[in-house]
Amino acid sequence: MLNLNLKPVGTYKYDAVSLGEVMLRLDPGEGRIRTARSFRAWEGGGEYNVVRGLHKCFGMNTAAWTRP
Repeated sequence: MLNLNLKPVGTYKYDAVSLGEVMLRLDPGEGRIRTARSFRAWEGGGEYNVVRGLHKCFGMNTAAWTRP
């Protein structure tokens, strides 16, 4: 039988941590990229989306760590 030795609730800082990259999507809006003078930045990525969803839907304490 597998023994995980989990810490009791409340003895740790985060409920979930993402160890992946955060993707930034630059959106020029209605115009073309070539003539755009500004972009809106949208964050995303598989691991990031999971921890963001856990935080927004269930109020869990989450963090996203990326390599500098």
